[in-house]
Amino acid sequence: GDHIGGGEVFEEEAVVVGHELTKSNIISNDRKTAIPDITFKDRMTLELGGKSVELIYPGKSHSDNCIIVNFPAERTVFVVDFITVKRLPYQTLNGNFMPDWVEAIKMVEAIDFDILAPGHAELGTKQDAADHRKYIEELYAAVENASKSGKSLEEIKESLKMEKYKDWGQFEAWLPLNIEGMYRMIKGADD
Repeated sequence: GDHIGGGEVFEEEAVVVGHELTKSNIISNDRKTAIPDITFKDRMTLELGGKSVELIYPGKSHSDNCIIVNFPAERTVFVVDFITVKRLPYQTLNGNFMPDWVEAIKMVEAIDFDILAPGHAELGTKQDAADHRKYIEELYAAVENASKSGKSLEEIKESLKMEKYKDWGQFEAWLPLNIEGMYRMIKGADD
């Protein structure tokens, strides 16, 4: 809901564009927001005010329908929820897909841009996207290794410190929750 809510206020005046999965999710979940008039599958380029805007579907990430919005003239990439700048991912990583999430971030990294505009937190750079990916990869590897060695979730929460990210936003509050979410994803993959 926080990704698409509010779109209904523009429904009468605007042409709504979204990924094809966004449209089906809005309809199937009976979301009270604007339903896209135009959808795309992989990529779409729009001309707005004489400038190109590229919509790119990177695959599953924070959900099955997040997209990358690239503003080439401004050298700016906008993404919501699957990358944040110097902040841990949200709580228990609900809705995220692994390893797809990492691949989606790599798609962002492959774009030529200077400014990363996430939906939450401060603006960043391409390096911030890479740092976010590295955090996710390191978290995944650490939780997977600890789990395979027989540690319980509580033991992993107690022992996994991820100290090099201690200056990131929400580190103390969300690291245990990130561990829990990653543990659930890994255990779900094992089932």
